[in-house]
Amino acid sequence: MDTYIDLILENLEKIQKIPSPTFEEKERAEFIFKEYLNRGLQNVQMDTLGNVYGFLPGGSRKSFVISAHLDTVHARTIPHIIIKREDTWSGPGIGDNTLALAAQIGLIEFFKNTKELPGGVWFVANVAEEGLGNLNGIKAVVDKFSNQVLAFLVLEGLGLGVIFHRGLGVNRYRLIVKTRGGHSWGDYGSPSAVHELSKMIAKFCDLQLPGKPKTTLNVGTITGGTTINSIADYASCDIDLRSVDPKILEILIGNIQSIIQKSQKTGVDITLEIIGQRPFGGIDDQHWMVKLAGDALERVHIRPVLAIGSTDASYPLSLGLASVCVSLTRGGLVHTPEEFIELKPIRRGFEQLIFMVKNSWDYAFKDSTL
Repeated sequence: MDTYIDLILENLEKIQKIPSPTFEEKERAEFIFKEYLNRGLQNVQMDTLGNVYGFLPGGSRKSFVISAHLDTVHARTIPHIIIKREDTWSGPGIGDNTLALAAQIGLIEFFKNTKELPGGVWFVANVAEEGLGNLNGIKAVVDKFSNQVLAFLVLEGLGLGVIFHRGLGVNRYRLIVKTRGGHSWGDYGSPSAVHELSKMIAKFCDLQLPGKPKTTLNVGTITGGTTINSIADYASCDIDLRSVDPKILEILIGNIQSIIQKSQKTGVDITLEIIGQRPFGGIDDQHWMVKLAGDALERVHIRPVLAIGSTDASYPLSLGLASVCVSLTRGGLVHTPEEFIELKPIRRGFEQLIFMVKNSWDYAFKDSTL
């Protein structure tokens, strides 16, 4: 097993050095494409979106899909270096999601050296999971295979012990305010797009959101204005709304729209555009895929935690397909340049994946005639 862990860490270093912000994953995708080829996968291909596919042949049963997203939240301008400590490594995107891509390489090598699996395995490195990628990468993957495969196993680097078997509903909007603008002294009193936007954001933040079911509102970006002595003629912000409960999410959306409607005035043009959605959906706690993931964790002495989340698994789950998202290790400071992973748990995270791949067909067979 040490050989495979060393291989994972070796490739983790190589992949992490390649910046891969959402919509700019090409260079990292090309690295994975070459790795799939060099390690003997068949039908290696890249689709028009930039998703990379490679097939490990097996028996005659339905194939199994193992995916990991290529993109990170970090810009190319951020130094992509790894700071190594005795028990942890840190660096931009190292856990989300570079480690999962490196783990794919470990799985390929492991199963190349074992007896043939009951069915083949499609390894996929997909684009557009983060930010405004809107899950477009995994949507293309799932639409390509649909129900012709056994299941979709989605890999993340961080969160070992958690089994995401339910998709969290997410709506994302861009709120745009336009005014005539003007000079800060000569036209004082004319409406400012920045001021009007700020007033609405303050009202959004005053909304009382329920703790249960968990519901969140985040204004992630703000832009607008031209110079310090100009009345802004343009301002916008991006808003992320989430809830465990579809009805509560609808109510929150209605409250946002009501605030916007009440903010309309002469000389101010306000528009709200939807820029992203992630679907609700899920499979039952007793589904064979959930049982498989739970048993895999218990086998490595980790207590499983079932959860709802916004991952690439959300899309296949919204279609009722067999899917879960699991992780390789623990860590923290996610989505910051100081993101870190713990090294020791990677072994158990990798053993978890081996168990899931080896036993997936048997678990599925117990529930059906696949």
